Amino acid sequence: MAYVRTGGMSTAARRRRRRSALVMSGLLLFLVLALLIAFSFNQGWIGGDDSTGDTAAATSAGPTFGPTDITVNVYNSTGVPGLAGRTSDALEARGYNVVNVANDPENETVEGGARIRYGTGGAEAAEYLQEQVPDAEIVEDARTGSEIDLVLGQDFTEFPELESTEDASATE
Repeated sequence: MAYVRTGGMSTAARRRRRRSALVMSGLLLFLVLALLIAFSFNQGWIGGDDSTGDTAAATSAGPTFGPTDITVNVYNSTGVPGLAGRTSDALEARGYNVVNVANDPENETVEGGARIRYGTGGAEAAEYLQEQVPDAEIVEDARTGSEIDLVLGQDFTEFPELESTEDASATE
């Protein structure tokens, strides 16, 4: 009885060749898929979306900006001359960007200590400034930028001075 030979290759050799072709095809497919995912991530098509992450950890760290990122207009709605100027000096000493210092252009009468006016882009900055002026009322207006107004009211006396480094070391 004669054995049939197919193509001059043994069965083991054909299996080895098929197995190595499958392994190489799988590795190539894996490499292409990894490159596609890396490219998509780099382009922002996947991942990088802050809304899908853990927002509790991000908000507990505090604001993502400081006083140097906040632009403030200081307006005086009282009859006390120079109050807005002294307040702007104190804000600049803390690092805020003060643009305008004047009487309130809207001529509002602010009964309380102060009013912080902001637009759609300034809500977070207004809340940050309110930490410096705790009795200030926050009011949203129609502006679209991130610039905010600090309007000094009838009960506002002076902006608290910053503690100097000598005063801080003396109290320790």
